[in-house]
Amino acid sequence: MKIWIAKNSEVTVHEQLVTQIKLGIASHDLAEGEKLPSTRELARRFSIHQNTVSAAYRELAAEGLVSFRKGSGVFVAEGKERRKMQRLDEIFSQFLDHAAGAGYTARDIEGHLRKALRSKPSKGLLVIESDTALRDILIEEINDATGIRADGITFEKFSEKPLVNGTRLAAMFDEKEKLQPILSDGAACTFLDANSVPSLLSGRTRPSNDDLIAIISGWKKFISFAKLFLLAAKIEPDMFIPRLTTDHDWRKGIDQASLIICDSLTAKQFPNDDRVRTFPLIAEASLESLRKQVSNVSTR
Repeated sequence: MKIWIAKNSEVTVHEQLVTQIKLGIASHDLAEGEKLPSTRELARRFSIHQNTVSAAYRELAAEGLVSFRKGSGVFVAEGKERRKMQRLDEIFSQFLDHAAGAGYTARDIEGHLRKALRSKPSKGLLVIESDTALRDILIEEINDATGIRADGITFEKFSEKPLVNGTRLAAMFDEKEKLQPILSDGAACTFLDANSVPSLLSGRTRPSNDDLIAIISGWKKFISFAKLFLLAAKIEPDMFIPRLTTDHDWRKGIDQASLIICDSLTAKQFPNDDRVRTFPLIAEASLESLRKQVSNVSTR
């Protein structure tokens, strides 16, 4: 994964490093166990202080996203999913051994499993996300891209009653560590990957240096992410017009913008406006996974 730094940006170097690495992990541009550049290497590459890089790595480590290995460096943390799937393989292998020992054929087992799975169809999709603004965007993207009507719930409310009978669950990747310990046996949760910076920029025409670009969302972090995407495209930060839709005067100055960068939900505020460019948050692969996994969910 390529890391860049814009020193003339209002976004601090620390924040740029932390956000880019988080997005890299979310989009799998950075794989579990992958070694990150050393603090000395990044400091030398961008002519910044090593303490700035160290502080960014410490913040990521505190969130469980990277780990320090003495004498080896900094690595993307390995999650519990691999160990969980290995355990599932063990359980299933034991089940097959017991079934075969009891005289059941492979066809018997396969037929019974298919029947059991069909008998518990999904009744809906529940998006678990405590940030209301982010949750609204995720629901909009899921509804629009898959035709599945989704609802939302905070992590806190879900943890009080984690089992929702017949309902499939979805959450962003960074909720995985919190959710897995409280998921009931048999509960299906799809952990959504975030779009990567390269995929969001791919195929998009670069604005000219004279274009004013409005960045609009009801989710404050979207504005920060979009700024990073545009900085990666070497757009001068002086050309940005950031607007948070929760502010009463958020439309002020937007008519001067040549482009409007916004999330999927905010885009509905600008019907038939050719200036709008939507930056979806959920990776297409995750949306496709939802289409397949919840094919029994009632559609609109």
